[in-house]
Amino acid sequence: MKLSACAFVCFLMLPSISVAQVTLADQGKAIVPILHRPNASVRIVKAAQTLATYLEKIAGAKFTVEAEKSATAAGIHLGLIEDLNEVRILPHWAPAQPTQREDYLIHTSERSVYLIGASDLAVEHAVWDMLYRVGYRQYFPGANWEIIPKTTKLDFHANTREQPSYYSRRIWYGYGAARWSKDAYESWCAKNRCVAGIELNSGHAYPGFYTRNKAEFAKHPEYLSLIKGERRFAQLCISNPGLRQLVVDDALGQFAKNPERHSISVDPNDGGGWCECAECKKLGSISNRAVTLANQVAEEVNKKYPGRYVGMYAYSQHSPPPTIDVHPKVVVSVATGFITGGYTVDQLVQGWQAKKATIGIREYYSVHTWDRDMPGRARGANTAYLRKTIPHFHDMGARFLSAESSDNWGCNGLGYYLAARMLWDVKEAKNVDALIEDFLDKSFGAAKKPMAEFYKLTDAASRPLLTDDLVGRMFRLLAEARGLTKDPAVHARLEDLVLYTHYVDQWLDFGAAKGPEHQSAFEAVVKHVYRMKDRLMVHTLAVGRDVAGRDKSLVMPKEASPYTPEPKNPWMSSKPFAKDEIEQYLADGIARRQLFQFTPVGYSKDLVVPKGLDYGMLPRIEPNLATRGTRHFYTWVDKAPATLTIKATAGLIYQDKGPAIFELYPALEPEGKSVSEAKVAPDRMEHEIKLTTTFTGLHKITLSDKNAMTRMVWPEEFAFTVQSTHEEPHTFQGRWNLYFYVPKGTKIVGGYAAGPGFMLDAKGAKIHTFADKPAYFHVAVPEGQDGKFWRMSQSVGERRLMTVPSVFSRAPRELLLPIEAAQKDGK
Repeated sequence: MKLSACAFVCFLMLPSISVAQVTLADQGKAIVPILHRPNASVRIVKAAQTLATYLEKIAGAKFTVEAEKSATAAGIHLGLIEDLNEVRILPHWAPAQPTQREDYLIHTSERSVYLIGASDLAVEHAVWDMLYRVGYRQYFPGANWEIIPKTTKLDFHANTREQPSYYSRRIWYGYGAARWSKDAYESWCAKNRCVAGIELNSGHAYPGFYTRNKAEFAKHPEYLSLIKGERRFAQLCISNPGLRQLVVDDALGQFAKNPERHSISVDPNDGGGWCECAECKKLGSISNRAVTLANQVAEEVNKKYPGRYVGMYAYSQHSPPPTIDVHPKVVVSVATGFITGGYTVDQLVQGWQAKKATIGIREYYSVHTWDRDMPGRARGANTAYLRKTIPHFHDMGARFLSAESSDNWGCNGLGYYLAARMLWDVKEAKNVDALIEDFLDKSFGAAKKPMAEFYKLTDAASRPLLTDDLVGRMFRLLAEARGLTKDPAVHARLEDLVLYTHYVDQWLDFGAAKGPEHQSAFEAVVKHVYRMKDRLMVHTLAVGRDVAGRDKSLVMPKEASPYTPEPKNPWMSSKPFAKDEIEQYLADGIARRQLFQFTPVGYSKDLVVPKGLDYGMLPRIEPNLATRGTRHFYTWVDKAPATLTIKATAGLIYQDKGPAIFELYPALEPEGKSVSEAKVAPDRMEHEIKLTTTFTGLHKITLSDKNAMTRMVWPEEFAFTVQSTHEEPHTFQGRWNLYFYVPKGTKIVGGYAAGPGFMLDAKGAKIHTFADKPAYFHVAVPEGQDGKFWRMSQSVGERRLMTVPSVFSRAPRELLLPIEAAQKDGK
């Protein structure tokens, strides 16, 4: 496309000029055509045709797509920046730069709209952006979640230069996209500009090097890791110059096959197995070794293919920052999980940046083995987390973000959509509330109010618990929404969510079932998700591939694999769901899933020593203090300095996760820092550790053991309290017994339990029996038993109290209480 001098002047002054409004269609008639250069690429012509198709759906007018004869002709002009020849819209726009290949301009003049991009991809972005600005949405993949506005007169005006905040924006499926979801997923990514403008390869790459070069490795076993005196493939012997040159040659060969590729990965294998030879040890840390290889590959590749990137993770043993500088073309994607060395994600970003690395983020928005597509379990469903971290990582310098996710739009769809908006423009984080309102308005119309409650209920920031109460509320809100509208498009979306909720309903039964019923419940789950696979509400492929593989009590016929299509697959059916069938799911769910019968009471985390309570003659209990993961315990120091002596046995399950780490945090420490730390070797031997403080008052002891399991013996002279709240649940291993306090005036002790056991009242009598099945509970407080200490007995798993302080101790006199409860009942 070639612009006139007048047009050039207008574009050059773009940021300050007024924007004309162009009428595109009126009363079913297109006013302007859609234009492209005579020699435009196939992609741009297709983008023009796509624009014409959707504008016709919106305005009811037939738009023609033509090769332009004049850049000043009335029309919607699609083209590349280089089509301007000697003319440049903005002097600093350099399309040859990889970081600007997605830049585009949308501008309206008196009679025309200009969609000008730095690449074919950028022009496609401009088309979808223009459609978004006139009200088009593709919230989730699939026709049900596509919003096409209708208007008799279509006007348009815009004056914007767009560049993505993150150069690579990937929300990708663990286990991959299935044959039934691939096209819809890719369409959603394109429409929401959630793509890899710079395709950054960062996955575990050493196995690929090994497979492609087996003959060379056979000739040179010294290229492999030396482990206990034997050369074998686990990682690579990076100190070997021949090995490094082989990897360089392999990388150059990949670029020779595809000179257009943007990057290559040199990330190590997943796991350990690092070389133990003397020369590798001289390189220093595991991170130093990985960077040494990445640097050499980046240096040699960029000599022949300038501007190309080399990707790797900061992950597992190579997550700590190196002591050597990183080549500027090496992109290090810091993982937000599976990191070692005691670093936070922010500390890793800062540490790698200090060594000149280009920073990316390797996120986990949803991992099926972690969340099983349950509501509110994944980061992808946590709108508060997304709106905080996406701009935060960008502020820290990250320009690439790759998020492992799942094909589970029933639980995470809104989060994925919001993430896509923010990844393109981090300023959208300030507009999240408005984006949610837009989603609710356009998706549900008159049913907006109950659906706002539905999405609030299932937001991971609310930490919903998988119980009868949660599923019952989901069904009730969907039923209420169905009754508020007759719009068939809204009903179709609600049906998707009813089918998703029915899956959650089934999963709750499956988790509680034992023996033959467990197998039957599993079959019911798989058959349901197979049948609803085209709805994309549940990651059907992951359910079919993974669940039975991890639960050895289950049997899944080989022919029932998700890779076996109908009709050969005995469990897979594409029979449509009838409306009365979906209505029956709603009715049954409401009838079966009852809501809890109590009102939660909120308490602060400010724990104090209560005074003047009725402690009675209750004995101290020595609990089984075995736990795993990261846990918090609380104590009180009356006089400082003081030393807390704990006996600890670490590594009860795993001995290769590193030491168990204890840290002591005084509440009065002004910066919230730890004042004492101790490490316990994971050798299954009892060790005595000492934690010292110069502060008085409340102290938190944090134990972190990477799930290796640690057992403690708590000193008698210090109070012991565990807090188990909705935000910070606590789970002991094995059976445990602890006291809790029922404040004066309490009518119901209500909460959540996951695991069997008993509740004993103030007299020591069994007042409630907990079942294996996770559930809310409520227990009436007998007259005269409030203002006293009750007990959890022979408990397994988790307890969260929601009407009384959710704190537990081995003895009433050691129990620290929230300050408001202590002040109300104390003297």
